[in-house]
Amino acid sequence: AVIMAEVCGTTRGAGNNRAYEDAVNTRIDGELQEVESDLPEDIRDRALSVFRSAVSQKFTVQQAIEKVQKEALVEVEERFKGQRFKGFIKFDYDTSVITINVN
Repeated sequence: AVIMAEVCGTTRGAGNNRAYEDAVNTRIDGELQEVESDLPEDIRDRALSVFRSAVSQKFTVQQAIEKVQKEALVEVEERFKGQRFKGFIKFDYDTSVITINVN
């Protein structure tokens, strides 16, 4: 599975790499407002709990995304082996929106 992550900060510049690098190296502040996902419910729930624990441990966005990939999204590959699977999970915080795509 190819994992793409998008990070949108409220103060982002015009999509340059520098802005992305800054975004993934920041920590997430604020409350989780909403989670959107079309992943199977158990994988979604696992991804959410892994992400929240990473945030509470003050991981950077990059580290949090990697943790979700290793501990939750790896399950997508197991379950849909050899099938084309596309899905996403989006975490909407006060100050940033993090979308992780699986395809």
